[in-house]
Amino acid sequence: MQEDRINLVRPQMGTSRALTVRRYGKVGRGPKAYFQAALHADELPGVITLHHLEALLKEADAKDEITGEIVIVPFANPIGFTQYVDMKPLGRFEMRSGQNFNRHYPDLSAALIEAVASKLTQDADQNVAIIRAELRRLIAQSRKDSAPLTDLVDLRLTLAELAIDADYVMDLHCDWEAPMHLYISDHNWPDAADLSAQIGSECSLIAEISGDNPFDETFSRPWVELRRVYGDKFPIPMATLATTIELRGDRDVYDDYAIKDADNLFKFLQRRGLIKGDPGPLPDAKCDATPLSGVDRVMAPHGGMVVFHVEAGEKVEAGQELGYVLDCETEQKTMFSSRTNGVLYSRIGIRLIVPGGYLCSVAGAEPLPGREGQLLLSK
Repeated sequence: MQEDRINLVRPQMGTSRALTVRRYGKVGRGPKAYFQAALHADELPGVITLHHLEALLKEADAKDEITGEIVIVPFANPIGFTQYVDMKPLGRFEMRSGQNFNRHYPDLSAALIEAVASKLTQDADQNVAIIRAELRRLIAQSRKDSAPLTDLVDLRLTLAELAIDADYVMDLHCDWEAPMHLYISDHNWPDAADLSAQIGSECSLIAEISGDNPFDETFSRPWVELRRVYGDKFPIPMATLATTIELRGDRDVYDDYAIKDADNLFKFLQRRGLIKGDPGPLPDAKCDATPLSGVDRVMAPHGGMVVFHVEAGEKVEAGQELGYVLDCETEQKTMFSSRTNGVLYSRIGIRLIVPGGYLCSVAGAEPLPGREGQLLLSK
C-alpha cells in the first residue's frame, strides 16, 4: 500500500487542506478501480465502509492477490468537513458559492471527440488506451484553463484526475432515510447488474444524463458520446463503469452494515478480476433497473410537520397515502401521495417542512410526464 497526501489550493492566508490517497496493487498493472467517500462531507456510511474495505485490501495486498490497481480516497471533501453551523455539519453545498459538491465536474466529451478523430483504430484495446491518454491530457488542460483556481475547483479537478482513467469508479454516498440503492448510466446497464445484485441494491436508477454533471458522469459520459459519434466506424467499448452508490441513510453508520458492504465490494472486485479468489455465487438481484425519469419526487403542499405512514424501502402504489403534512396552528392536514407505483427509496430525515419542500421519492418503472432535464434533486 502506498499513501499520498495531495495538497489543495490554499483558500486563504493561514489555511491549508489536503486529500489522503491510498493505492493498492501496482500502477498500470491490470484494471483500475477508484473508490471515494464523503464527497458530501456529512455522509459518513461510505467512510466506515472504506475503512473496512481497506482492511481486506491490506490483507490481499500482503498476499500479492491484487491483480489490478485500486485507489482509495477515504474522505473526498476536506472543504465540507470544516463547514459547521450550530454543531451541525453542512457538507452537501459549499457555503461560499452555494454549489453542490457533487455537481459541475468537467464534461470532456466534446474536446475528446475532436482529440481522437484521427487516432482511432480497428483495435478496441488500442482505442481504450488512446482515449484514456487523451482524457488524462484534457483533465490536466482543464486545470491550466481554470483561472482563478479556487479551492472548490481544485478539489473537483484533483478528484477527477485520480479517477479519469479508471475502469471502475465508485462514489459512495447515502441518502437521508433510504435502503441501499445506486445511480448509473443506462449505457452501463445491464453490465452493472452484478454490482447491483452483489451489494443488495433495492433500487437501481439509470439515466444517460441526470443534470449538472455529477462526479460519476464525468467518467461514463465521454464513452457514451464517443460511441455515438464513432461507434459505427471503430470498436469503442463502454470502458468505464461509474456509479454513485447510496449506502442507505445518513444515520446508518454501523459496523454491521459497513463490514457487509465492504465484503460485497471486495467480492465485486474479485468477480471483475482485480483481486484473486473466488467471490462465490452472485446473490439474487433485489431489483431490476428503472429510469431516473420514472422517479416521482413528492413535495410538501404547505408548511408544517411531516408524518410518514410508509417506511423507506417499501413498495407503494400510485395514489396511496404516504403520510401527511400538518399545520398545527390552522389544523390544515394534507395527505401526500405519489403518481407512480414503485419503491419509496428515499425520504427526508427531518420532520419540519416548508411549502414545496422535498418529502420523498418513489421509483417507478416508466418515465413520468415532465421528468426531463434536471433529474436529480438539487444543483
